[in-house]
Parts: sequence; C-alpha cells; structure tokens
Amino acid sequence: MGYAYGDLLRRDVLRMVPPEGRIIGSIGCGTALTEQVLVQQGREVHGVDVAPEAVEVASTRITSARLVKPDEDRVFDDASLDGLILADVLEHIPFAWEALKKFAGAVRPGGWVVISTPNMRNIDVLRQFFWLGDWPEPPGGIFDRTHVQVMSHKRLARWCAEAGLQIEQWFDQYDPYGPRRLAFFRTLDRASLRLFHTWFMYQLQLRCRKT
Repeated sequence: MGYAYGDLLRRDVLRMVPPEGRIIGSIGCGTALTEQVLVQQGREVHGVDVAPEAVEVASTRITSARLVKPDEDRVFDDASLDGLILADVLEHIPFAWEALKKFAGAVRPGGWVVISTPNMRNIDVLRQFFWLGDWPEPPGGIFDRTHVQVMSHKRLARWCAEAGLQIEQWFDQYDPYGPRRLAFFRTLDRASLRLFHTWFMYQLQLRCRKT
C-alpha cells in the first residue's frame, strides 16, 4: 500500500474519545486502524479521506468509508453525528478555520469533537527555525511538507470558539518519538512549573462539545 501516513493505531486519539456517542464521523480517517477500535466497541463509524488507497483499506474496517475531494468541506449531513474525529487534518486545509465551522455543523448539539494538530509553537520549531535558520520539508512529522497552517494553542482555541465548540479538555502530548525524548520534555515541563507548557507539546489535542 502506498499510503503516505502508514497504518497506525493512534492510542493518543482514542484516549480523547468519550464513552458516549453511537454515530461517529472521522475526517481524514486514513486506513481507519484507530477508528476500527470504536467499531469493535459497537459504534457506527463513517470515515472520509482524500487518498483512494487509504479509503480502500478503511472500507474493510469501519461502517463506511468514502473518497472526498480535497476542497470538500460538507462531508456529513448537518447534526447527523454524535461525535467527530479530526486527527491531524486541519493543518492540511487552506482556510481551515472556515472548514472547521462546516465540519462542526455535522455534530448534534451536545455532541463531541476531538482534534489533534501539530503544535508549531514548539521547542523543536524554535531550535530548527530560529536557531538553525531552516524549515525542512520531510514527508511527515511536525514539518510535514503538506502542512499549510501554522498551529498554536491560542489559534486553535479561537477557531473552536468561532465554530461553536466549547473546549472540554486539553490533553498533553509530548514528543512521541521515543520514551527518552518524551521523558526529557515532561521533566523539563514539570521543572519549569509548567510555565512554558505549550512549548513542550508536540501536538495540540483537545475534546470539545458542540453548543
């Protein structure tokens, strides 16, 4: 399979999904290995993605999976979902703040939305851009060449508020590339009394409620 982002089980995303909600949507579902866990719990999960090779695999794992166009922002009917997963997708979308409003419209009032994006106000970005003076273009990770949005804690919070989403909980996500780096940044965060907490977050992860 030639899907660029592999076949990954995102336990960090699953921890944000609350126990309630029977009908769930996932935008940018990829191969849906993560969403398959929710189906195994007895939930109904409908996924969409722009990669045909990913959708082909996802369709064997979840309730339904279909291909959408990159600029398609109304992929589910209004108020048709109990919950919505946006796992590392907003940073790939031009005018993503407007797309989020439309995505959120698919969730019924009181339903939930879980979001994960890279944190560009990050200590690695500080080192790479401001110290080394370069911005690489790897095929994945925080500097992924397909990212078109620069994400920060305040920016994402503002987008959620404008989309009618009330933030319920932020989730810590330190550097995922190995236990040593994770422990190092967590220790620095605690030693600094969390005064620079957002700088140590590799990703911004949160759960919201539709108002």
